[in-house]
Amino acid sequence: MQKQRVKVFASLALMAGCLVFLGTRFVHLRPRLDQREHIGIGTVLAERAAKLATGGGRIVLIAPDTDLFDYPGAEEQLKAFHSTLRRAKLQVSATYPIRLDPLRPPRAPSGDFFEILRKYNSESDVVVSLLGPGVPSPEQKQRPLARHARVVALCSGEMPRQINLASLFDENLLHVAIVNRVSPDFIRPTSDDPMVWFDHFYQVVTTRPAVEPLDRAKAGPP
Repeated sequence: MQKQRVKVFASLALMAGCLVFLGTRFVHLRPRLDQREHIGIGTVLAERAAKLATGGGRIVLIAPDTDLFDYPGAEEQLKAFHSTLRRAKLQVSATYPIRLDPLRPPRAPSGDFFEILRKYNSESDVVVSLLGPGVPSPEQKQRPLARHARVVALCSGEMPRQINLASLFDENLLHVAIVNRVSPDFIRPTSDDPMVWFDHFYQVVTTRPAVEPLDRAKAGPP
């Protein structure tokens, strides 16, 4: 009887060990986000928007709806964004939460994006998008907007490889883009300053020529 109990406990221990091994081998665990990096993103988005919102222009925000699904870093980005605007004595006129599909890359839907540009049709208005710029469909290209808000967008990750940022600059549909640096230093910053973290991982581009070499580098050698 004693030998049987030992065998049972040994079997249970072996099964538990196998489960731990399989869990660490095959289950992808989300890496811990560093708040300083995302605080820097929110701060820079707000600073760029404040510079463009001249003459009483309105600032409009496109952000992920996090009620159903988590969007990594969004909470820190939004807190820093609003805090930086308050220091500049500005505020967001309207926020458009976008419900994301967790199975698809997070993007600003084209239809929603262009409806917002039609509504905010002054060049002193600024649309800030945490989900990148909207990409016009062929039908939308046939109905170009005469005047609309300027666009500041976070275009991180693979977005520069998936959409043509250079053409959006040409079409006046993107004015400021935050993109990842192509080859950041392997050693992570030791500073607690969010702007040091931002400068380590990201850069701000405002023209087509600044986007083109970035796209070529991301595409890799021919």
